[in-house]
Amino acid sequence: MTTAPLFDRIRSEARSTAERKVASVLLEGYPTRALSTVEVLAKQASVSAPTVLRFLAKIGFSRFADFQAAAIADVERQLGSPLNNIRDDMAADTSDHIYQRTLLLQAEALQVAAAQAMPAEFDAIVDLLVNPRAPVKVLGGRYSQNLAQRLAVHLGQLRPGVSFVPLLLGFAYDPLVDAGAQDVYVIFDYRRYQAELLHFARGARQSGARICLLTDTWRSPIAEYADAVLTSPDASTSPFGSRVVATAQIEAIVAAVSLRTRDQSRKRLARIEELRKLGDPDVPSSKE
Repeated sequence: MTTAPLFDRIRSEARSTAERKVASVLLEGYPTRALSTVEVLAKQASVSAPTVLRFLAKIGFSRFADFQAAAIADVERQLGSPLNNIRDDMAADTSDHIYQRTLLLQAEALQVAAAQAMPAEFDAIVDLLVNPRAPVKVLGGRYSQNLAQRLAVHLGQLRPGVSFVPLLLGFAYDPLVDAGAQDVYVIFDYRRYQAELLHFARGARQSGARICLLTDTWRSPIAEYADAVLTSPDASTSPFGSRVVATAQIEAIVAAVSLRTRDQSRKRLARIEELRKLGDPDVPSSKE
């Protein structure tokens, strides 16, 4: 059995979509979720119990009890980890002023998200978004449509075939008429999860479309239909929650797509600048 830290083994050994789902759930709530049951883990990851056991066997544990024992033993090492040191430092520096306290909470949320990140899950999303033959359609809920619009606007400057799908009252499912196996849907859904988005995702999946989900660590039910899921911890003093981590995830996705499509996106951005000058030749080009 490898002697690599358990956390790293969970992250590095996940390859298939199902394995990444199991690994993501474990890492998001490590080590607490490792101490639940196989059935609970399977439900949280939207996979079967045998899938969980097969993944644990892959990382060196023939019995679930052995995996839990290893997780318990790993707790002591985790207590002295850099992530917890960051938390301790922030707790010591926390101000009573809501402005400073809010900023520190967001900084910690970003650190937690980075520590729990599954690069393979992120790469799976980018792989889908850089396919030039796949139309990309982005949508969100009541409090996340602004995130969907942000991603759609930036992606649309880097590659063709990107559209924002507003969920208009009474017409929420009309766009599904044209959904097909070539489509990639990026869906933002955070608590409280919206039934319309779940129904939309189910319909898109039934049409053969691929789904990328951005959600919180409690995981939207859409995760059951998603090919890849990015979760974000929510640390905020606001009654509406925080989307700072989600915004950072959008920036990372845009950066990755830009790098993967460097030549094509550069030409596309240059053409956009040319068209802008044609529209108003007196306005100098600028980076927005």
